[in-house]
Amino acid sequence: MAESHIVTGLVAKRAELAGQIDFHRKALDKIGDDLRHIDATIKLFAPEFDLRTVKATAHRTRNQHFKSGEVPRSMLDVLREHGGAMTSRQIAETILLRKGIEASNEHIAQLQKGVLAVLRVQEARQIVVLADSSGTARAWKLA
Repeated sequence: MAESHIVTGLVAKRAELAGQIDFHRKALDKIGDDLRHIDATIKLFAPEFDLRTVKATAHRTRNQHFKSGEVPRSMLDVLREHGGAMTSRQIAETILLRKGIEASNEHIAQLQKGVLAVLRVQEARQIVVLADSSGTARAWKLA
């Protein structure tokens, strides 16, 4: 039989999550209403317009620690100064260290995703190349 304090804690957590679901449902309903109003207004001005052709744009949350374009510049600086090949995790750890941000697993994982995205773009531009892809970690270097 479970301890009463465990059950009490789980009930409190369940109530919290149920409250979050209600809050987000209400917010989603409001956004849906706003979207229907916009659709109706578009139809007023352009009745022939096919709303199904409008693609949803991705919702992106900005990183609170970095300004726009700072990660690509920092990444290239790290690779330039290191001189050799580095993994995306090593690059992320170095950038966090230079910025004075705690290198927690969460911060590293978040920044590593951004670094990987930048590396792919820079690879397409032939600025960086994949130096070593043996094993699970890929190492990158300047072209």
